[in-house]
Amino acid sequence: AGLIVAVWGALTTAVAANDSSAELATGGLVFVRNDDIEMRAEDLFISAEEVRVHYRFFNKSPRDVALRVAFPMPDITVAHQDENISIPTEAPDNFLQFSTTVNGRPVVAEIEQRVFARGLEQTGFLKELAIPLAPHLAATNAALDRLRPAERTEVLRRGLGEIEEFDAGKGMEKHLAARWTLKT
Repeated sequence: AGLIVAVWGALTTAVAANDSSAELATGGLVFVRNDDIEMRAEDLFISAEEVRVHYRFFNKSPRDVALRVAFPMPDITVAHQDENISIPTEAPDNFLQFSTTVNGRPVVAEIEQRVFARGLEQTGFLKELAIPLAPHLAATNAALDRLRPAERTEVLRRGLGEIEEFDAGKGMEKHLAARWTLKT
């Protein structure tokens, strides 16, 4: 049920921009209006297993129009140690197993991801450190644990992580854990 609510939240964001196209700008995804394209129909199906949305667009211009259509996914935020996030796959980028088709044919979707902490974008910094952007994955925290001391200090200073202390049966351990929001 939580996944449906999260997906519904993402779909309502996309629905608000149905007659819009999108552009990738310096700050990320920006919705723009295209007067040549009109959405004529939207069919939404939601179940416990999947969410399907079928759109029918109409080109009002006399020429072919190519544009970017965007589908924002729910943000993933790990705010504290006891955060319980359930994602259906371990895929770091296409974590909802999103697929696109046009006229029944598969289309390769581009995935744009941005990381934010303390209101600032931090994507480039994490990429420089070769840290996976998905904060909920065990692989991400393992990569954070492998950082050199100066890098760990910078991750903490930027609000991208915090030290977790726990006993996993071998005595108390300290680990650097992800604390950011991923926008996909």
